Parts: sequence; C-alpha cells; structure tokens
Amino acid sequence: MTDSVFDRFPPPPIAEFLGWELISEDPETGDIEIAFHPTDEMTNVRGDVQGGIVAAMLDDTMGPALMSLTGGRCIAASLDINISYMRPMHPGRVIARGRVIRKGRTIAFLEAELFNAEGKLLARATSSAIPMEIA
Repeated sequence: MTDSVFDRFPPPPIAEFLGWELISEDPETGDIEIAFHPTDEMTNVRGDVQGGIVAAMLDDTMGPALMSLTGGRCIAASLDINISYMRPMHPGRVIARGRVIRKGRTIAFLEAELFNAEGKLLARATSSAIPMEIA
C-alpha cells in the first residue's frame, strides 16, 4: 500500500487494544477498510464479543474514514451513533468497511459495516459527527 495519513500519527491506545490494522483507504472518497482482532478478553458470558466492543470497532472505522478524507486534518467527534447488530461476533480477525457519506463544514455523516471471515455481515452503524480540526 502507498503512504497513508495514518503513518504520520501514532495509533491511539484504543486502536491497539482492538487490534486495528489498516488494509486500504481511498482518501479521495473517504472509503476505508480495516481489520480488527478481537480477543477472548473482549467476550461476554456467552463467548461473543461484547456489544460495546463491537460499537468501538465501528466507531474506530468511521472516524478514520473522515481522517483519511481530510488528509489527517480532522477527527470525528461523534454526535450520535446508531448500531444494528446482525450476528454474534467471535474472537478472531474481522473486517470493517467504512465511508464518509457527506462532509460539510460543521457535520459529517459516516457509516461502517463489520464482516466475519466468511464475509457475513455482523453489524452496521451510522453516525453524525463534528469534523474537529487537529491542533
């Protein structure tokens, strides 16, 4: 892969915790693909990845999509996140695809989906966020 905006910034602790791995990005369109690596420590009593962790993965896909689109100038300050859980997630590699639907001066509309190794949709999210300039 070519140079990425993410090469200029150290990964935040949450990205390391989630096992964040950039697969691809398209800074022109705001599309991004990320792998996450949930572990057994992230599971609930049934052995499924806890819903809040799934939400964090979706959030940590949508925000970087905006960061990529803006060349690293903006991060997403979430106003709201709506999540639909389709299937349980289990520990192991999952793939997230996120995109910027529309970016204005004061609000950005974002979405992301998470897939298991078989390509089945696990969860999807939409978000409204404030594009915040990085100081």
